[in-house]
Amino acid sequence: MSALEQSLQFGTAECRQWRQAFFDRLPSLAEDLAAGFVHVANRHGNAAGNRWLARHAAGLIEPGHVYRRFAFVACDLRRAFAEIRRQCNTTIEGLKAGCVWLADVEKRLTVGSLNATHDDDALVDYAKAQALGVEDARNKLIGNIASHNRRLRLGLLPPPRRLPQPSGETISAQARHMATLIARARNPLTPPAPSVPLMAVFQWERAPVMSIAVADEMALTQARERARLHGITPPSPKSKRAEQIARLGCDKWWRRKLRRVTGRRIEQVMREARRVHKRAGIYCSDLTVERRRSQKVRNRALLETIEAINQNDQVYTLAELAELGLANPDHRRAELMLRIRDTEVEAKRLGHVGLFFTLTAPSRFHPVLASSSQRNPKYDGSTPREAQQYLQKLWAQARSSLARDGLGIYGIRVVEPHHDGTPHWHLLVWAQPDHVDAVTETLRSYAEAESPEELFDRFGNRTTARFKVETIDTKRGTAAGYIAKYISKNINGQQFARDGVEGDHLDNYGHELNDSAPRIEAWAATWGIRQFQFLGLPSVTVWREVRRLTEQQEDELKRWEEATRPRASISNVLRQIRAVALGGHWDQFVRLMGGPNTPRKDQPIKPWSIPAFRTGTGDDEFSHATGEVNRSIVERGRYGDEIKVPKGLVVKDHKGRTAEFLTRLYRWEVRPKRSAAGAGFSGGGEAADPWTCVNNCTPAHVRRLITPTEPDPETLAAQLQRYQEWRASEEVRAEMESVDEENRFIREQTRQLLENDAAGRALMAERGIHVPASPWAGQAEFFPDGI
Repeated sequence: MSALEQSLQFGTAECRQWRQAFFDRLPSLAEDLAAGFVHVANRHGNAAGNRWLARHAAGLIEPGHVYRRFAFVACDLRRAFAEIRRQCNTTIEGLKAGCVWLADVEKRLTVGSLNATHDDDALVDYAKAQALGVEDARNKLIGNIASHNRRLRLGLLPPPRRLPQPSGETISAQARHMATLIARARNPLTPPAPSVPLMAVFQWERAPVMSIAVADEMALTQARERARLHGITPPSPKSKRAEQIARLGCDKWWRRKLRRVTGRRIEQVMREARRVHKRAGIYCSDLTVERRRSQKVRNRALLETIEAINQNDQVYTLAELAELGLANPDHRRAELMLRIRDTEVEAKRLGHVGLFFTLTAPSRFHPVLASSSQRNPKYDGSTPREAQQYLQKLWAQARSSLARDGLGIYGIRVVEPHHDGTPHWHLLVWAQPDHVDAVTETLRSYAEAESPEELFDRFGNRTTARFKVETIDTKRGTAAGYIAKYISKNINGQQFARDGVEGDHLDNYGHELNDSAPRIEAWAATWGIRQFQFLGLPSVTVWREVRRLTEQQEDELKRWEEATRPRASISNVLRQIRAVALGGHWDQFVRLMGGPNTPRKDQPIKPWSIPAFRTGTGDDEFSHATGEVNRSIVERGRYGDEIKVPKGLVVKDHKGRTAEFLTRLYRWEVRPKRSAAGAGFSGGGEAADPWTCVNNCTPAHVRRLITPTEPDPETLAAQLQRYQEWRASEEVRAEMESVDEENRFIREQTRQLLENDAAGRALMAERGIHVPASPWAGQAEFFPDGI
């Protein structure tokens, strides 16, 4: 017999009906509550059981309601609720703890009125609604300006009375109290007796005249409060009022902020639900990995629809240009390894010692135990971002202490997650031999300051759980070899496995680096954590800008020097640094920039940025965001703020004299991708025609050298057989299916871009807003499947 059936044996019919109301309100918990009631009623009677039921059921919520509302993560929430319930001493304590957690989850996964687990289309629509709400509130205030000022002129809008706060528990009671205060107040037009002059008791005040500035300030206050209610940090109050309103009234701004907030809240809930650890989704949840993949698909779809053309009529899509820069993980990894390797070369020349530190956050930041992946009783609900801020504060204190003691270090910091998503730091630094002990003890003292009881195991032995140090032994390998695996693991998983090192292609938890890298990248993007940072070394921006001046730009550099006439000593500084940068010698670059730990102000080169200047006229002068007309020559962004763009370098000689050098030699114009149908070119001129290694202008003897010869039938048959075997393998089939799925995603996202643009233009036309020419006009024919 179930507990619900047993509870029917106690009390009268009215009593059973009263208990049934509790069971109907909490159907998922009815059986457990009935069991508790039966237990108490058997021992102390029906009345005691009723009191127990009323007392303990008061603070419970129905878990099924939360599961239905967040159906996308219902399985994970249900599993976490059951686990919380099992860990408590009694059933009712477990139910209360689980309900408290579910209530908190429901609050966090509700951003304003948006369900954080809904798809991205719902988020986009919600962002548009919030931006439209801000604009409507501002327009309403502006529309009431004339009415307010007219009533003020006619004397119909006196200053508000300064009355005490009304008392009363209900609105009606407060209204009656306010009416009583007004009725008992003295008429300001009646002088008090006896014979006090009327003018002596007047306090003259002028009601403020309503203006657009006042309306904007009121609208901004409401908009900032709207952002806070969604857990979004409003724009900086130090910026101009028009720029703040422009951001808060932009659906793209809301979309970015909402994606960030919802992504982090969902991931934190998954961590608390114990779905992020080495036995489940390592480093981050599977849901976050899928959201990050969808984001990349959207970005790729957008980049494929936009192209850039320079003054030489060279046309590229933004996707092609992105692959040429540091957005390409292979390029990023190669540059990092070059800088690390050459920094070690310079450190050896200076006679410095390499140190490898590992800093870990205290136990309260870890949701699960490292050994068993069970819940950590010390966990306080901190997010990975909060753990990163703790480590940053620790490092700032240690760095200040080192600076006070005159202990200089330089190297690189790598941030990577534990299996549960909690960040920890790896520091590869170099220091003078006589500073090694002092540097180590300084870092150790700050790293182990909090919760020192966690530094010892159950046998009383001191552990390296919070701080670990290794001295780089050049006999065992180089510093680049120490950190190469961490670099590969945090970028794309590609590396050359070291000879004689077993399991070098695996991470610390036995997972393939190629599988771990996307999860780590998604983890860093979700929590906004910077993975790599060099310290005590010259600016890499200068390195990259100098490398723009390749041998092909020699003539442009000479013409620039002829026009600006810099001093010979300044040109020599740039010439020396340019030679080592183009040669890929980071160690010599560090030396010429003043060496490690040289202050930026003392380095011979620094970046040069200037305001962006307008190159067009007409409709572009009007800002739809701020409602202002930009008549200056300085280009302004979407929100009305001034845009600064990098242009080159400021070079300084040994006497402190400076000169500017231009490194951005191409002027790019971004536009929607044009049609390639019909004429067979992209519309950017002759240079925009398809670039191939063989065309009609290539001489015949050159074509023979670069064109493969026709194989004989036997060779061709053997090649075809090998190709078919390779094509039929499981690995290739899985890879091709993944590529096909990603292409379908890209096509779908491109179609949605076109549809959203058409819907937005229709809405603007309905509101009487000027509709500019659509950047997507005529683009549908470029996309496959009839999009």
